[in-house]
Amino acid sequence: MAETLKDPPGILGSTLEALRTLYERRWLLWYMIQRDVSKSYQGSVLGFAWAFLGPLLLIALYTIVFSKILGFRFRQVAGDPSLNFGLYLYCGLIPYQMYASTLNSATGIIQGNSMLVKKMVFPTEILPFVSATSTLAERLFELVVLLALLVAFGHPPGWTIVLLPAIFVIQLLFILGLSYLFSVIGAYLPDIKETVRSIVRASFFVTPVIWPADRAKGVFHYIVSLNPIAYFVEAYRDLIISRTLPGAISTLGFTVFSILLFAGGLMLFVRTKHRFPDLI
Repeated sequence: MAETLKDPPGILGSTLEALRTLYERRWLLWYMIQRDVSKSYQGSVLGFAWAFLGPLLLIALYTIVFSKILGFRFRQVAGDPSLNFGLYLYCGLIPYQMYASTLNSATGIIQGNSMLVKKMVFPTEILPFVSATSTLAERLFELVVLLALLVAFGHPPGWTIVLLPAIFVIQLLFILGLSYLFSVIGAYLPDIKETVRSIVRASFFVTPVIWPADRAKGVFHYIVSLNPIAYFVEAYRDLIISRTLPGAISTLGFTVFSILLFAGGLMLFVRTKHRFPDLI
């Protein structure tokens, strides 16, 4: 009796299969995320304590440089002098660093894991997922330090903080989409790493990290309003420091954009991953 050959799944079927693989291999995801996070602190005397000490030192440094030395005062919260520019800056840096770290590492994911990529049984779609979620996990430690300092300074977050996990989910979809998309680009164009690094550095200046978004005027205002990183920076500050809600229309728009970016990035990765072993 002749065997019936099944047609290969289409791009949608392959993408759903990749999502099913991520779910079934969640134990492997958890193991690799833990390994990546702990690797960041290996070799130091204080070890994991640096996950909390590092943010404290950075906040102190930003406060001294920007509040005391440079005298930045344009974004203090009225009636809360303790909320100095250092905390304001650091709150904006957390979502920006998630984006920057994800994008900088994404272009080297395939080459950096060549041994795993060449193993036919290893699901390569795990690699960008681990890279993005490890970055997010490390930023969570910084967020804990920031919230603890706000409480210590007598300005505990309001009820709006309960909506922060929703922003986290949107941002996770966004950085996952970037991770899948740029891991493919990096596999085909290894020399693009430095170009991407330059783009990340340039994007810092069109993102309201060290300046308030309402300072952007004219064409620059539209650039900032369409910048997804600027949305996440402002959403963090709204929910954590200002105790207000992010704009509904912008939240809806960037939610749809993040979902489409994740779906498109994963589809492209699934579509091209069979060629990765030949590219490294």
